[in-house]
Amino acid sequence: MPPVTEEQKNQDVQDIIQDGFKGAVTTCALTSIVVFASTRYCPWAKANINYAGKTFIISALTAASFAFSAEQSIVKKHRGKERWE
Repeated sequence: MPPVTEEQKNQDVQDIIQDGFKGAVTTCALTSIVVFASTRYCPWAKANINYAGKTFIISALTAASFAFSAEQSIVKKHRGKERWE
């Protein structure tokens, strides 16, 4: 196996980050739609949570899903790059 150059490593890292970002954006969009619908149409949430609370719930869960999805995607792709070692 030929040695891996710095340029190849940098390109691999960029590819991993781009794939992780794409997956995270998709997950973020889907999560925000589901959470928005649940806070908008759930009778209990509609009656007991004001607009600021709904906004906080949507933004917090969307940010959490983005971070979790990006981390998992990047770690999963990085494990496939055993040739770095």
